[in-house]
Order: sequence, then structure tokens, then C-alpha cells
Amino acid sequence: MKSAHKKAVFGKVIVYAILILIAVVMIIPFLWMLSASIKSDREVFQMNPFVWIPANPRWDNYVKIWTKIPFGRFVGNTVYLTLIVTFLQLLTSSFAAYSFAKLDFRHKNGLFLAYIATIAMPWQVSMSTMATTNQIVALDDLLAEYAPDVLSGISEDDWRCSTVSGSIYGVPMNKDKAQGRGFEMVKSIADELGIDYSTPWTYEDLDANLRKVKEAYPDMYPLVPNGGTMIYPAWACDVLSDDLGVLENALSDSTQVVNFYDTDSFKEYCKWVYQWAQEGLMMPDAVNTTEGYQEFFNSGVGFGTFTSFKAGFEAEETRKCGKDIVVVQMENGAPHSTTSMVNASWCIANNSKNPEKAMQMLNLMYTNPEVSNLLVNGIEGDNWVFADESKGVITYPEGVDSSNTSYSSVGWAWPNEQITYVWEGDDPDVWEQLGEFNKNAQPSPAKGFVWDNSEVLNEVTACNNVVEKYRAGLLTGCLDPETAIPQMNQELDAAGINTIIEAKQAQLDAWLAEQN
Repeated sequence: MKSAHKKAVFGKVIVYAILILIAVVMIIPFLWMLSASIKSDREVFQMNPFVWIPANPRWDNYVKIWTKIPFGRFVGNTVYLTLIVTFLQLLTSSFAAYSFAKLDFRHKNGLFLAYIATIAMPWQVSMSTMATTNQIVALDDLLAEYAPDVLSGISEDDWRCSTVSGSIYGVPMNKDKAQGRGFEMVKSIADELGIDYSTPWTYEDLDANLRKVKEAYPDMYPLVPNGGTMIYPAWACDVLSDDLGVLENALSDSTQVVNFYDTDSFKEYCKWVYQWAQEGLMMPDAVNTTEGYQEFFNSGVGFGTFTSFKAGFEAEETRKCGKDIVVVQMENGAPHSTTSMVNASWCIANNSKNPEKAMQMLNLMYTNPEVSNLLVNGIEGDNWVFADESKGVITYPEGVDSSNTSYSSVGWAWPNEQITYVWEGDDPDVWEQLGEFNKNAQPSPAKGFVWDNSEVLNEVTACNNVVEKYRAGLLTGCLDPETAIPQMNQELDAAGINTIIEAKQAQLDAWLAEQN
């Protein structure tokens, strides 16, 4: 009996020890959050050695979070979105779970596996990979029979960007198919301070102007992020479908694939951003910011941010931000066109029961102005009204603006925003301007090349895990590039970045040979 009792006690001790260990592991992120809240940006990312309690706790961080930015609004937005998303996920997942658990139907196991595979699909999977693994169907015959208007309305060069092994697998959106790289800012402040944005800026020009803003508006952040990062590098780069192996300068003739994170351009960019962060010219703790720059502009918290631009961009941003916006091109950011800017496409899944109907719908969205306008702008009277019907100019209804409209969409993500009405404030010929912008932009020497990463997916996944660890911190000035970039590249080497670059270079060379 004593032996059995001892075994029972020992078993309970083991169980409690495991439970305590699990509890400690679960509480560590919360302790880290509390620790980070009283640190400087640099201390947050300091890992060697890691310090739980800094020598000089920044208790004023709690004051700044409420006084420098509209934190209450950010919390409210987060709570609202979390509740909505959670409710919808529970609702739809419950239906799916009941069906798979309680009902018997044909192909049940296959559908369940497909469902799980979709959930687990990494974002790194490209259109070419989906094509080679039969997840999407070739569209050549469907286009010819059910969407001849779409087939003839897209240029041969653009179709090439959505072609894999000689077949078309996606219908490119009719949008901005070229981009410039620049810096956008609140016009009233730039004009007040005599900031010249008529000619391209160097980093030195940007630095001087950020300091002007800080001196005149000490409570404003001259440089703000967008959702925790600076999305766009300030130079023309062809990422070749992903940024794991790029052409450093899409404006040159070079077709040498290199490590994006080991280029001089990336290092210089990060150096400047880090300097601005340390000197208070950038929003602190920018890497943890979930709000977009439009919110910062609208609330008077921020002055400018890095961006890509196109024809009509200033008017579009003015409408979104609620303030007049201007954009200046960065010195090495002239408009350019790459495959990645073109091949954002609508595809048809391989398990589609009616691919013919799907293609007919795509044709309708691409060619019918009424349908396209409904998708892009919403319902007349509720989301927009005519400002000048004869010219096809629309505006918000009375009492409605960008901040409270019940419908919002990313216009370029629909098949053809260029057949929709023009918003008041935009140039009446904005779509013609966009067409000329696309036409006149310099094409990358690799435009039309489609990267197939299916043979190196393990390396791609491993390298992206490394990128996720460093990228946001580097682009928001929270990590010192002098130490972080070498460490990042060391880990990328170990993860197989050179294997990816070799495979991408071989595919690019073969594609270039076919073009000659």
C-alpha cells in the first residue's frame, strides 16, 4: 500500500511540475510585454544580453502612448475588428466542423484534406507553384471562348507575366502596372516650411526636411510607418516575385540576382532610418504600430512616409487621408515596371465546378462599367453620388466621407478599376494618365520572368522565417543595421539563401535566352 501511495504521490508531483512549467512558459510573453513597455526602442530588440528590467525604466512611455497618438481609438479599432473576426471564424468554422464530423457525403476525406492544406498553405507559394501543382487551371481556351474582350484588352507583354510553361494561368488586374518610389507628405506643412518637392530627393534632402518639420512641430513625428513597417524601399528594385534574390536596380541592364538584404541599397536605407529613429525623427516603437499612415496624417500625428506612387496618386491619397497630400520622387526611384507589379491576377481554382461560368464572370467584371463600379465604389446613394453625371464624376453623399463610409475596397484589386467613375478631386482623365504612366515606365530587364520556387520551398520558408525576425525592426529603425544586418545574412546563409539565388539565376538565364 505504501508503495502504491508513493507512486501516486510521485505521479501527482510530475503532473504538477509539468503544469507549472507550462504556466511559466505561457506567462513569459506577458512578462516580456511588461518589460518592453518600460524600455527604449533599442533595448526592446537587445537580446545579447537580454535584460528584463532596464537600468533606466522609461515610465514616461505610458504617458507618451496616450498623448502622442490617439491610442484610445487604436484600442477601440482593434477590439472591434477582433470581435468581428472571432465571431465570423467561430460561425463558419462551426458549420464546417459539424459537416465533417456528423455528415457522410462523397469525397468527404478528400475535401477535408484539401481544407487543411489550404489552411496550411504558406504565403510564399507563388502563382507558378500553384500552376505546376495543379491548384489552378490554364486559361488559354477559356479566355478564347468566354472572354475574348479580356484576351484582346491585355497586352502580350502583360500576358507573359502570368504565363507558366507556355500557358496563361491568371488574368492581370488592369491597374497601375508600374511604380515610382518616393516620399509622401502633408502638403500644408510642406508649403508652410518652404519644402521643395518639385525635383527628386536624395536621402540628404529628406534628412534636412525631416529636421525642418521636427523643429517647427516638436510634437509631430516627421516620419511614420504603415502598419509597423516601411513597406517600400526608396529605390527601384525588381524583387523577382519575392525578395529572396533580386535585381538591385531595375533601371539598369544588370540581370545578376543578388541577396536583397546584403545590397548596398538596403544597407544605406536602413542606416538612414536607424539614424532618424535614434534622433526622434521617426515615431517611437514604430515596429509595434498597427495603424496606417493615413490615420497619422489625419490626426496630425505624422508628416510623411515612404511610398510607391502612380498617376493620380496624390488625389487618391488626399481622399483617403482627409488632407492634401503631395509626393516627391526619391533620387533612385524613377517609375519602373516589373513582373510582380503586373501579375497580380485573378485565377480559377482547379476544383471549380463551373470554370466556364467563372471566366464569364471575370469577363463581366473586366468589361462592364456598371459591375466594376459597384465592386470598386459600392452602391449609389449609400456610398457615392454623382457630382457631375455627364462627366462621370462622383463624390461622397452628404454626411459621408472616407472615415465613416460603409463601403471601402482596394480598387486596383478588382479586375478593372479603369472603367469606373472618377472621384471628385481626381483629374477627369486620370485613367488615361495611368495608361500613359504604365506605358512610359522603364521595364525591368526581367519583366515577364515568372519565378517557380517549387523546388526550393523548404529554403524559401526557412529564409522567410529569418526575414520576419529582422525586416520590420530594420525598416523602422529599431535595430542597429551595423550588427543586425550581418547577423541576418549569416542566418540567411544557413537557411539556404544561396540555393534560392542559384536556382532563380538559372531560371532567369534560361528565360532570357528564350527571349533572344
